[in-house]
Amino acid sequence: MKAAPSLATMTKLVPAFIAAISITLGASAFAKTMKLPSDEFSIASINFPGDWEPEEVNNGAAGQSPDSAVYLAAVAVGSDKGMEAELSDTFDMLKEHKVDLDKSSKQESKFELNGKEVQELIFHGKDEDGPCSVSISFVPVKDKVIVLTYWVTSSKEKEHQEEVSKILHSLKPTS
Repeated sequence: MKAAPSLATMTKLVPAFIAAISITLGASAFAKTMKLPSDEFSIASINFPGDWEPEEVNNGAAGQSPDSAVYLAAVAVGSDKGMEAELSDTFDMLKEHKVDLDKSSKQESKFELNGKEVQELIFHGKDEDGPCSVSISFVPVKDKVIVLTYWVTSSKEKEHQEEVSKILHSLKPTS
């Protein structure tokens, strides 16, 4: 009959077991890296939390927070025609989701993201959950632009601020 492990052996194994369980339970929280515009021809990458279940969209990637309060898309465009098409698609998507933007609330601003100057359009409006905000930002990457669309339920914006900041700061050019 084999002897039971000693207390010293068990004490050494418990931290390793706890770490293994933590990794297993936390796996859904790990980020999923998405390539922009696609895996085959990437100019940039962005990381979404795994529980956002990000997916590929035409020339980019999009994800939604588990509580559906935040939608974020990152799409690569390479020409003025591509930019016009992406903006048209963005406004059509918002309209399909019954987002009523107050055009008079439009604001333009600039901010810095990973050392690049980003231009941003901000709108306020309403969706089926109440007041919301939409930001459309233009991030230069190589000789292209990444169009970031951020749509958030106003009452949940502060709750998701840190998470969204991590996603935005994960946007990096690929080599």
